[in-house]
Amino acid sequence: MLKTFLIVSASVFAFAASAKAADSSSHQPQIIVTGQRATDPLDQVTQAGSRLGLTTRETPATIETITQTIMLAKGLRTTVEAYDSAPGVVAGLLPGEPASASIRGFSTGAVSYLFDGMRAADSTILNRNYDSFNFERIEILKGPASVLYGDGALAGAINLVPKTPLFDKQQVDVLASYGSFNTVRLGVGINQPLSPNIAFRTDLSLSRSDGYVHDTNSRTIQSTSSLKLQPLDNLSVLLAFDYYGDRNRTPYQGAPLVPRSVARDPSNVVRTTNGYVLDKAMRDENYNVTDGRMDSDAYWGRGRVSYDSGEGWTLTDEINAYKGKRQWENSEDFTYNQSSGLLDRSTTKIYHDQDFWSNRAYLTASFTVAGLRNRMNLGVEYSRTRFQTIRRFGDTTAVALFDPARGSFPVDIAANYPGNGNRANYDSRIVSWAVFAEDALNLNDKWLLLGGLRFDDIQLHRRIDDLNTMTTNLFGRSFKAVSGRIGTTYDLAPKTQLFAQYSHAITPVGSLLLSNSLRASVDLTKGDSIEGGLKASLFADRLTLTASAYTIRQAGILTRDPARPSIQVQGGTQSSRGLEFSAVGNVTRALTIDANAAVLKARYDRLTNGSGVDLSGNRSVNVPQRTANLTIFYSFDGLPVTASAAVRHVGDIYTSTANDIRVQGYTIMNAALIYRAPWATFTIRGRNLANKFYAYWSGYSDTQVFVGAPRSVEITVSSKF
Repeated sequence: MLKTFLIVSASVFAFAASAKAADSSSHQPQIIVTGQRATDPLDQVTQAGSRLGLTTRETPATIETITQTIMLAKGLRTTVEAYDSAPGVVAGLLPGEPASASIRGFSTGAVSYLFDGMRAADSTILNRNYDSFNFERIEILKGPASVLYGDGALAGAINLVPKTPLFDKQQVDVLASYGSFNTVRLGVGINQPLSPNIAFRTDLSLSRSDGYVHDTNSRTIQSTSSLKLQPLDNLSVLLAFDYYGDRNRTPYQGAPLVPRSVARDPSNVVRTTNGYVLDKAMRDENYNVTDGRMDSDAYWGRGRVSYDSGEGWTLTDEINAYKGKRQWENSEDFTYNQSSGLLDRSTTKIYHDQDFWSNRAYLTASFTVAGLRNRMNLGVEYSRTRFQTIRRFGDTTAVALFDPARGSFPVDIAANYPGNGNRANYDSRIVSWAVFAEDALNLNDKWLLLGGLRFDDIQLHRRIDDLNTMTTNLFGRSFKAVSGRIGTTYDLAPKTQLFAQYSHAITPVGSLLLSNSLRASVDLTKGDSIEGGLKASLFADRLTLTASAYTIRQAGILTRDPARPSIQVQGGTQSSRGLEFSAVGNVTRALTIDANAAVLKARYDRLTNGSGVDLSGNRSVNVPQRTANLTIFYSFDGLPVTASAAVRHVGDIYTSTANDIRVQGYTIMNAALIYRAPWATFTIRGRNLANKFYAYWSGYSDTQVFVGAPRSVEITVSSKF
């Protein structure tokens, strides 16, 4: 692949140079000038925050927008790196839940993932760590968002927006990168107007890496294409088709904790009550089977038709169809056995075959009420999901801590996956519909009031065939729920706004598509949030400042009956409250800062485990209570050169609800030097410059953590022409 990469890169950049020479006046290169900012981000309209066309400034909620320009400037190669750059957001790469984010103390099923505003049931299941090249922007809406996106948006929603066609210019975007661990990225995008009212865009990105842990190579390919038509001045059509594929061979499953007495180079990264440690000497060891894999193929088609009556009324219809297949065959859990001195290993085989389609139609109106500006949105949404999965759980051979004889994945026979539920096939169907409404009323020139309501009806049908016991379990459930929000913004000054919001949201207990009979029998959990804050553009728009305070409480999570711990009941609660802050702007003509920080207190207010132990007051898994990011750009006067430095701090986390294994927080530093040639931008970037040894996420077992990447360097070339 590297040879192909070099040939394609050379050809593209040669074409770019010749095009520049042939017509320097009409094809000026659009180079990213780090340190200079475009239109105030608070004045941009986002999809994630509302369907009323509100700007970020008008929306009474916290919205983070990470544009393609920001991703390039900061070197954010993947969606995980983009999520981590936002205040109060952390993301992990647990193979079964790649690129799952934790927002405001909640994770997994409490965060919804959207593609160009389109939602899917149990969106965490289809999530992947996408290459950032194909996306125009990533929008992160903080706080409960069920009123917009239905169940599963308790902590927020993340909207991935692919690049779309432009009518006014022909453009080619190119990116090529090579770095440590034999990591290669290549991206090519073409925007082509076909007529004054038809334009086409396609983007292709490829990547591969050997991984920073032994024998963990990966490959990805992404293709996003769309056709935009404007047959009439008041009629617009967007047709899009995307493909996302990845291949991961013997994917990294984390490092096991071991007794200090057997560790060759024990660290203090993890603190445990039983004296186990994370061994630095095991950093590069891979304990997965030699033929382990994690593969995914996803095909996504979308269509959007919008008709503007010209009298303040716009009718929009959006259709969405998805087909995906995912495969896992790995040894995922490694547990130290004190009797043998070896690592006992489990095996997991999971196949997903999923398809769904949805249609959303809504009417947006803008009119006056008693002389006051009013914007209204009314809509209906319908979706059908089919999800089939086979699941096999067993054990394989134990291995030594060093130079393990990893063996092969066991064949799919009953002897290798014994026990009830360990060799089963699942079939799930979800049919849902919803009606929703939003309204934004400007009470005067300074004061806006926003309200919204949504009703969801969800029908779940499940079939589980246990191949070991030769039994079939059929069950289902109907869920009905109402969610809503009411909020307001008030202009202290033309570019300084106060905002406040109350939201009510719904979230299933675990995954609906993977529900067992118990989880299907209980009600949806309910979440309530109050948030308030400030948004401001200061010093002639040179500085954008946002700050917010919030509290979220989720009721109805599963817990154990304190009197009978063997029985699960729906009576647990958890909550979080916190502060978030961000500041982005030009300190001087040469110096730009991008800073954010978040502090929170997340806890289980009521929770009992299977042993009858009261866990109330403990923190949920993989939730740091302190995060901060600082990036500084300095452009040298008279030179086409910019230097950047970045620091990221993440506080400690726990690997289980018992809070008996604590992973220390960490701080890592990156730096880059950017040179802007007439036809391209060259960047050399170093990551984790101090070669910090740290862990950032917990594995499938409590005694397994994911170790962060060591020091690395890469060279990137990007251009627009």
